[in-house]
Amino acid sequence: MVIAWHDAAFTLPDAVLTPDLMEKVLGKFHLQHKLKETWTADESKILEKLIFAEEDLMTGSKEDAGEHKDADMVRRQEEIMEKIN
Repeated sequence: MVIAWHDAAFTLPDAVLTPDLMEKVLGKFHLQHKLKETWTADESKILEKLIFAEEDLMTGSKEDAGEHKDADMVRRQEEIMEKIN
């Protein structure tokens, strides 16, 4: 969080971290957390592989035959993405 605040402040001309900017960054983190809750297990595995990028983890995910995204989950994900952008 501190690194995100630092980076956000340095995007501004005067590079000052204000309480308003801190709230905006925190709000973005909350939205990202809500978005993560809409991910399926396969999507979570893919993100882990991208984050850690170790070759032994990059062999592909095992599909969970019973898991799929329902329309409500997709709608929630789209709403959250709209708020982030």
